[in-house]
Amino acid sequence: MQSSSAETFPFLMLSEDQQGIPTPPADELDPYLDAAALCFARYGTRRTSVQDVAAELGVNRATVYRQVGTIDHQIRLLIARDLHRLLAELPASLAGKSGPRAVVELMAAIIRYASDHPVLAKVLRDEPEVIGPFLASDLPEVIARITSAIAPLLGVAMASSQIAARDPDLLAESLVRLGITLILAPPPGELDTFLAEILVPTLKPPD
Repeated sequence: MQSSSAETFPFLMLSEDQQGIPTPPADELDPYLDAAALCFARYGTRRTSVQDVAAELGVNRATVYRQVGTIDHQIRLLIARDLHRLLAELPASLAGKSGPRAVVELMAAIIRYASDHPVLAKVLRDEPEVIGPFLASDLPEVIARITSAIAPLLGVAMASSQIAARDPDLLAESLVRLGITLILAPPPGELDTFLAEILVPTLKPPD
């Protein structure tokens, strides 16, 4: 019997607490967050106002404040929602994959999702001043949180001989740093090929 993606690789077995990401916002907030995302992609996060979101949705500004708060809060809600949407899409990307190839597919799916996100694309293209402060102040914590979340899962994959035995903490951090780098500066050529050339020799378990 063919095993599920979660059985062949443990990344999909995380609880919300283990994921270290915020709880997803209620579904009824989707229209507000969709409107915010359209405005962020159109104007940028710095230039979007609550009034812009209200106009996009066809409601008054007070309603937007009451439902989703300030622009900063809308950004946090949008990130939480879209992170959970990404997690929901990952099983399909791992179908039939295991071992190092599962890691390659997982990394590729996450990088593509981030690179194709219209809000992030707008920020990277037109708001480099937003990226600088993030890299200086928030990135180390982001790396540490994601590393601490996935290191135990890599350990499980190593223990089950899905991938080669390495230091799970160092491997987790290297994967996180690689992913962030490739989102900010995409590689030439095919992403999957690039990742496979780097990761498969390192992660392939001994015969």
